Amino acid sequence: MNKITPLDEQTEKVIKHEAFHHAYQPLYFLSDWALLGHEAFLRSQYFATPELLFQNAERLNKLYELDILSFFKAIVFYTSRNKALQTSLFVNVFPSTLLHPDFHHFLDELLSNHPIPKGKIVLEINESQEVNDVKSMRNVLSFLRQNGFRIALDDVGKGFASLRSLVELETDFIKLDKYFSIDLSVSTKKQNLIELLVRYCNDDAYLILEGIEKSEDLAIAKALGIDIGQGYLLGKPEVW
Repeated sequence: MNKITPLDEQTEKVIKHEAFHHAYQPLYFLSDWALLGHEAFLRSQYFATPELLFQNAERLNKLYELDILSFFKAIVFYTSRNKALQTSLFVNVFPSTLLHPDFHHFLDELLSNHPIPKGKIVLEINESQEVNDVKSMRNVLSFLRQNGFRIALDDVGKGFASLRSLVELETDFIKLDKYFSIDLSVSTKKQNLIELLVRYCNDDAYLILEGIEKSEDLAIAKALGIDIGQGYLLGKPEVW
């Protein structure tokens, strides 16, 4: 029998009592600095990082439960604060959550009780899990699009996010990992790769660069044709 650790107890407490909230970070179109929307980041006083909380929840077979709670709370809070929902909300979700047998039922209940304007919620497929069943994932994404959601592939260039996923999942947004924004202004290799991705996206998907912290890197990102920027330079995550 596995011994229950204090970390396990904290994880159970966070899930049972929904002891977490979200901070919201803005995303801007680089062409005209118009606000696209915000990304929701989970925060809890019981864990130093959300990654630690999610990792422990996964170990306890509680990842789906925690993920849909976070998903639900982020959407309901954002839509209640923005009645007309003129801006978009980006919400992280694990591939295993989307493929869970109960997810369709959860989504049906969410949409029945909380009508959401089409195209205003963007689901970011979390990169920390590999998408092995591409066919099933494509079917789920098709179902989500039919229900008015848009899809982003998160943290491309980190973890399991791959060129195969770019091609086969056909997402509406491609989010480059913050690695590519660090010293972008002086890295010709990063610039060359981004130019390729800009051409690849063309009119089929928006390219987003995360983690922008320096004005010179922002200037190069704009010059290279990146559509959308996100990072501390443009705005830090804030609790509303």
